[in-house]
Amino acid sequence: DDCKQEIPEEPAMCDKGVGKSMEELMEENAKFKQLSDTQQQLIATLQAQLRAQEVDTESLRQLAAWQEKAMISMRDQVQTQSSSEDEKRWRNASNGDVEEDGRDRKETVHQVHTVHAAKNGTPKSLDKLKSKLAKMSTETTLYREQADAHAMTALATAVRAGWKAACVLPHDSTLPSQTSVSPADRTEFSFVEWLFTRSLVRHRQAKDPSLWCPVPRVKVLHVEKIENRTFLKRYVQRREELFEERAGHSCDPLRDIKTWIGKSMTVRRSIEEVCRCSDSGVNLNEVLLFHGSTHGKINGILNSGFDPRYAGLGTGAMFGQGSYFAHNASKCFRYAGDDGFRTSSETGGLRQCVLLVRAFLGNPHYQEHMCPDRRMPPANTHSVVALTKAEGGCVDHREYVLYEKAAILPLYIIEFEHLPDCECLVCCA
Repeated sequence: DDCKQEIPEEPAMCDKGVGKSMEELMEENAKFKQLSDTQQQLIATLQAQLRAQEVDTESLRQLAAWQEKAMISMRDQVQTQSSSEDEKRWRNASNGDVEEDGRDRKETVHQVHTVHAAKNGTPKSLDKLKSKLAKMSTETTLYREQADAHAMTALATAVRAGWKAACVLPHDSTLPSQTSVSPADRTEFSFVEWLFTRSLVRHRQAKDPSLWCPVPRVKVLHVEKIENRTFLKRYVQRREELFEERAGHSCDPLRDIKTWIGKSMTVRRSIEEVCRCSDSGVNLNEVLLFHGSTHGKINGILNSGFDPRYAGLGTGAMFGQGSYFAHNASKCFRYAGDDGFRTSSETGGLRQCVLLVRAFLGNPHYQEHMCPDRRMPPANTHSVVALTKAEGGCVDHREYVLYEKAAILPLYIIEFEHLPDCECLVCCA
């Protein structure tokens, strides 16, 4: 139904073009396509760099593995030669002990010293072997360090390329009219996995809120990309309206984030915690956030987008009738139901899924207390940021509430599995 309601509104996208000739509109459209092509070329270049770095990393790892095998072989040779020398020396020493009765005491003492000297002495071939072994051990360590460095560089390249791919708003003509879900490419998977993993934090236990669970141990299994022309048009139109409302001026950046976990408080810059989308040139506080919901509700979101009218059904709405998000993926786990996923047949771990969305917070209102009756953000603001207890608020980790569906663009579905040793708030419930 929501999709049907959006169809008559499509001509509104051309309101800004009233008074322009068809040639001017076609020229604007060509520029947008050219920009999209340039961005895709940049992503392709980063992907090519990533592939080259992965080849170098694999070569270094193979070399390190070969060195490791050679070192093992040389250690065996050293041990064999050492054992042979020891056996020979002790045999000579034993023979010397048998003949001791028929010799003078001085000769016996001299022989014993000779045996000890022979035992402590090392053949030149054995010295060379040990020296070569030490050199190869040093080289192997160096190769491993280089391989690790290449792997980190490759990861950084993949994350950067994936971030650019996630933040690029494609031309609407390239997207399907109905929601399409397809596997994300390798760079996008790397970025989403990295963003998801780095955002995991500790949460209170459900049974005893005075205790804190460890950081969740989970594995990202699949990342699927969401594409829908209606969602994109709706988002871009609202984004342009906000841009005009701000008269081209940037919004104030988000406040730094303070959190209490147990008895310790951390203070982090928001730019380090919340992933920004800075492709517009003007800061509208466009960010990437996580949303947890049941499998059935996610299907509804894929069909018609987020609908704040259904906010809080089954989970409560502390900050009013809006759509709720978090920059910590683990905060979404308790809302990401296990229906349709249950457990893995291989490990028995719980499987869940969350959404990664692009949203603009605009000029946010920082909320300290619960406001369940709120239907829209306060005047001159565009969203609500629920502050943490360390900031004078009432939640452990920040929440972000949006009250209009046009401010939210679904990007990815992330399916993940809790590892057998995970002791997060869901696994310990």
